[in-house]
Amino acid sequence: MLPFTQELGVFYSTIYGGIAVGLLFDVYRSLRNNFKIVRYLSLFFDALFWIIVTILTFITINAVENFDLRYYHIIALFIGFLLYYSTISKFILTGLNKLIYLITNLFKKTVCYIVSILNNLYYVIIYSMHLLFDIIFYIPNMLLATRKFIKRKSVGRLKIKKRV
Repeated sequence: MLPFTQELGVFYSTIYGGIAVGLLFDVYRSLRNNFKIVRYLSLFFDALFWIIVTILTFITINAVENFDLRYYHIIALFIGFLLYYSTISKFILTGLNKLIYLITNLFKKTVCYIVSILNNLYYVIIYSMHLLFDIIFYIPNMLLATRKFIKRKSVGRLKIKKRV
């Protein structure tokens, strides 16, 4: 049997585990509010949340008492969750929502900038290739056609002079 002060320390440590569960719950709520995929696959994400909470609870109990589960651990986890939820949960949730909005907005703008750069790069490459093909094929053909035209005109002038 542990002394009362040590039991009290274990109780407070388990309360911190409940606060961690509350924080995890707020992270889950903010993800669910901001991403449609989490809402659509809510059964999967609910199960994932509870698996993570179970693992967190077992880690807390292992760190505190080496899996010596007592009734007050469950009460302390519940008290920790209620303390967190009733005091700072709304501030944390608001901060998480703003952080997620900032990150998603930054990601969207970055993707838009990359797409616009690639789009401009595409046109630079296409127009450069177009100019290159014009230089390689069109301009020499134009010079040859001009030379042939000048040759025909000069041959026509020579014939006219001979007749007179």
